[in-house]
Amino acid sequence: MNKTFYQTSMMSALIAGLYQGDFTIGQLLEHGDFGIGTFNDLDGEMVVIGDEVYQLTSKGEVHLVDHSITTPFASVVKFEPTIVKEELTDLNRKAFEAMLDQQYAANNAINAIRLTGEFSYVKTRTVPAQQRPYPPMVEVVKHQPIREMEHISGVMIGFKLPDYMTGINVPGYHFHFLSDDRKHGGHVSDFILSQGKFELEVFKDFHLRMPASHEFDQADLHPDDLKAAIHVTES
Repeated sequence: MNKTFYQTSMMSALIAGLYQGDFTIGQLLEHGDFGIGTFNDLDGEMVVIGDEVYQLTSKGEVHLVDHSITTPFASVVKFEPTIVKEELTDLNRKAFEAMLDQQYAANNAINAIRLTGEFSYVKTRTVPAQQRPYPPMVEVVKHQPIREMEHISGVMIGFKLPDYMTGINVPGYHFHFLSDDRKHGGHVSDFILSQGKFELEVFKDFHLRMPASHEFDQADLHPDDLKAAIHVTES
């Protein structure tokens, strides 16, 4: 029996400025113990590790969140890696992704990936909280803080999704970083791994939960420039 990749809302809804969620962190954790997403008002990046959910804020802070708060977009799985490769050394992001593409990833399925180790360099960005009336996400990311960290240990978790999921989620690789001391993190733009290991599991069942709001029902989720907008917001 295939295990399930569970998602609430859609990337195209975030692109359209739908930043208010109706799904609690507690409800999300019923469906997975590993994942990424964001929080109400687009307030930072999410990392799900076990039963702990971390909020990585635009101020550079990291908080454990209460399970009663809600999310407008998140994806989780119950992670039990079937592929493990240790003793990785001196890999930048491009080389790491090329290695996965050539040897391990399932290009037309969903890949959950964890990369753990010591990094000589990590570049992250973290979106700031928004207020109504919400601006489009392509405008929000123009003002997001960028952070560059050197010689830091931590974990990158995320997914590689097929191109046909464009708009439903983010196609390609999408990682969030959390340092071992739980003081730093964000959406990963680039990195250089000094030494570490990766773990991977492939998922072929997908469950999409759509928000129950009138705002979602009436939104334009298929603009002509959707693919370009996702590239701008996730690069």
